[in-house]
Amino acid sequence: MSQRITRRAFTRAGVGAVTPVAATFGALSLEAARAAKSPQPGTGSAAPPDVDALEVRPYQLMCIVCRIGEGRTDDLGDARLNEILAAARRDRKIPIRLRCQCDTVYRYQNPGTDENTPEGDLFNAKRDLDIIQKLGLVPGDARPAIDMFERLLLNVPTATGICGYETATGDAWRGCARAASGHYEKGHALGIKAILPPRDAEEKARFKKASAEAVYEAETLRIRPHHLMCMSCFYGARMENLAPIQEDNLFEAIDAIQKNPEIPVTLVAGCCMICPPCSHYEPETNLCLGGRSMALRDQKKDLDVLQKLGLQYGDTLPARKLYELLYQRIPSTRDVCGYGDGEVRAPEWSICGDPEGKETYRKARAAMLGIKS
Repeated sequence: MSQRITRRAFTRAGVGAVTPVAATFGALSLEAARAAKSPQPGTGSAAPPDVDALEVRPYQLMCIVCRIGEGRTDDLGDARLNEILAAARRDRKIPIRLRCQCDTVYRYQNPGTDENTPEGDLFNAKRDLDIIQKLGLVPGDARPAIDMFERLLLNVPTATGICGYETATGDAWRGCARAASGHYEKGHALGIKAILPPRDAEEKARFKKASAEAVYEAETLRIRPHHLMCMSCFYGARMENLAPIQEDNLFEAIDAIQKNPEIPVTLVAGCCMICPPCSHYEPETNLCLGGRSMALRDQKKDLDVLQKLGLQYGDTLPARKLYELLYQRIPSTRDVCGYGDGEVRAPEWSICGDPEGKETYRKARAAMLGIKS
């Protein structure tokens, strides 16, 4: 089996290389530079013109997991599967659009039979529709690669009944010879890290050190709006034992505010000073690559917080006044993280914590985040 792959390994190979700005100035300067030069999320900025979706058959996603479960990592033994996996590993954000053989009103996206496997046209058509039904999607739907593969792992734990059947009811329904091998199930058990390279631990540690220091050195904190609520839940869960963690800078931001309640806080779009150590943070783009559409939910939560506070990106307030306003206008996480009604309408719109409101937020609100009056 090939060695474990990380995003850092891809970077060293020349894929997704760290920009000179990032290498020279580190995470916080990169974030500030991009914020100054680029349109910010939520302000109508257009998508990059060179982003083309990967046109993929649903069965090919399962085949990739199956081949990985067989013990392959780089060379899956199929040129098309290699192409899809390499593209997703280069850019976990790349859209994957699922296309199926449909003769119904969805025929506008029908890819034809060129990429059918040898088991026959009927089997190929049914297998793709079986998969897309389990994913809760429809032909033509597109999602970022990280979201699509995580959705597959969540909803399709086995190849049984999809790639093969307990009984071959006819020649057209013998299924794939690999279906009973257990390879897909082994690949499924390996999880998303076996499919898409995780962020390198050394890089995360380096970013943690630099970004935590930057929080304490900052004359103004730059924080995305909904992270004010995340800081509250973090504090409410650890009031008796508040300490730093490796995955983010929530503690550091809270600590900086408790030590200087008048420190200015500027509300920024997208990833902020809290994000650089996170496993989901991509330094090259200053984007969150959290699966299952985390970034989409986070953007909505940012905008919801701004609307409720009557503020805009770029507004700056002393931390004490900002938290007084936050706790006055948003008494419960239900109002933002639960979308106001506590209903989950799709996997992309899952709720963080209790749909009725998190107790940890209520505790932090009652304690005013530990800010001394």
